[in-house]
Amino acid sequence: MIKVVLDTNVIISSVFWTGAPYAVVEKGLLGKYELITSPDILDEIVNKLRNKFKFPEENIQQLIDLLLRFSHVIEPISKIDIVRDKTDNKIIECAIDSNANYIITGDLDLLELKEFEKIKIVNARTFLDLIN
Repeated sequence: MIKVVLDTNVIISSVFWTGAPYAVVEKGLLGKYELITSPDILDEIVNKLRNKFKFPEENIQQLIDLLLRFSHVIEPISKIDIVRDKTDNKIIECAIDSNANYIITGDLDLLELKEFEKIKIVNARTFLDLIN
């Protein structure tokens, strides 16, 4: 089965808007591929929704519960320092240690890499086109 690490921006986009990020998350929740995440990614989702978007706590908890139920959560061991924005390294670390096939992101710094250790880094629309 295809293993996918979703960047925080894809998950948050899927909460507020329909479109490619929403479709990627929905298909993952339906088991079309395996969603992989980490405690650090989940923490970033909570912090962004709480502090940047002032999202209601109960809705944040519902989203995290959903992600925990339908994602494989790993604690990455790898430590890398490859991306300009150091907070993005956690996405790649999660992908490396889970042997993910794809990182789905809207982050231009990550997308610029295109691939890292055979992990393809693509945006949501490109991923949907690849799997369809």
